[in-house]
Amino acid sequence: MGVDVLKPMLDALIKLADAAYRRGTPIVPDQWFDWLAARGAQEGLQGPLLSLDVPTHWQAWLEGSQGPFCVQLKADGVSINLVYRDGVFVHAHLRGGRDVTEAALRAGIITELPGDPEGLVEVRGEVIAPGLSRNACAAALRRGDGKVKLQVLAFDLVGMRDVATVTAAVQWLKCAGFAVLDCMAAEDVADVESMFRDFCALQHAMPFDCDGLVVKVDSKMQQARMGHTSRAPRWAIALKP
Repeated sequence: MGVDVLKPMLDALIKLADAAYRRGTPIVPDQWFDWLAARGAQEGLQGPLLSLDVPTHWQAWLEGSQGPFCVQLKADGVSINLVYRDGVFVHAHLRGGRDVTEAALRAGIITELPGDPEGLVEVRGEVIAPGLSRNACAAALRRGDGKVKLQVLAFDLVGMRDVATVTAAVQWLKCAGFAVLDCMAAEDVADVESMFRDFCALQHAMPFDCDGLVVKVDSKMQQARMGHTSRAPRWAIALKP
């Protein structure tokens, strides 16, 4: 979907979300809003929320990609996209488009970004429910269960000017007050192999459930050049024990 179509769609979604969640005066029926949210979620500013490939021979992917790389813990949670307009939170959805705006607000997400950035900005992250499994977390999100404590761990920022790397995006998010999945810098296969060995040794001591590491090309410009397939980005992979 081209930007000339996507931007008006997201603008309409933001106006509808603002009416429903901030002013309490929905403009359209819920099923119409859900349909539009699903279409918007399938694209997003940087494409849809995708799964990650888990290659057996991941060293070959690293050798064939242009570093440096950003390595993050792979939280075993539910992927979420938080949408902001002119620095104000307006909408949240999961992979596939399910609207979870109310659940995101209950989780205590940042509702206003510092510096009032212009236009649309997306914060991408994982939702976890400390002490509960990923399936239990997903069920709580779907039900809108306010009794389950949810936490959003941000891992990337999309649409922010002058943020050229994942490392810079995570640092910005941390300074803005988000709980984040920190970046570890890696230059080559040896660096990632060392990090993966450490993770495998310490996996059960992590403060939340993690099922691996995520390795990303750090440069957002290089990510854009590499693009993605229908199911996974070409610029990121997951490593699992």
